[in-house]
Amino acid sequence: MTVSSHPHTRGAGTGAGVGTRAARDEAAVLSVAGHLTDRDRELVRLVARHRVLTTEQLAALAFGNITTARHRLAMLVRLGLLRRFRPHLQIGSAPWHYVLGPIGAALLGQEDRDETRWLPIVRADRQLALERSQRLGHMTGASWFFVALARHAREHGGGELLKWDGEGEASDYLYARSRELGPRPDGLGVCRSASSVSIIHARSASAMAAVWRNGASFGICWGRVQPTGWPGPGRPARA
Repeated sequence: MTVSSHPHTRGAGTGAGVGTRAARDEAAVLSVAGHLTDRDRELVRLVARHRVLTTEQLAALAFGNITTARHRLAMLVRLGLLRRFRPHLQIGSAPWHYVLGPIGAALLGQEDRDETRWLPIVRADRQLALERSQRLGHMTGASWFFVALARHAREHGGGELLKWDGEGEASDYLYARSRELGPRPDGLGVCRSASSVSIIHARSASAMAAVWRNGASFGICWGRVQPTGWPGPGRPARA
């Protein structure tokens, strides 16, 4: 996954009427735009698409060290592009979990030319429900698998995570031409190595988390685990 840190500028505003929500959003985005890099914008979009990512995951995706990541993510929170929370643990403390902020939703809405697209996921009730959800660990565990692939490519070369879809997008891809729905995937990615392109269909977040804890880079290709340094080509496993 390629992330740039070069400054990014945007053109003139949309000309929304003064006092409208669109005008307020536009003004808010313009006020922060000068502080943002391409990497910042990519991080905001990653968090929006995958709903929640941790400090360590974002650091692995786009930064050289955790300290730089913490400082930059804190700035994005201060600007309203992201929000963050720490889930309650019985023992110890959880890492910061980042979700989309209201200014982030406005920024992405302007980039996508759809002002309302990202508004539902920044509703306070939805984000509070996510913070308290029993699926939170499942979601971050699934994300770790793809984050590990992206970091492996960035640090060692020889491959790239070209595409990373979450649950909904992965289901749409896998079952778009099927009349029957199979198991709901936790994610789907497209990886490119020096000699091939592989589709990775990840069904088990717990299995992916175990792979990550073992420090290995595995490919779960259409439900079949391939213990290789980088996912290679493989035919879909038959049911």
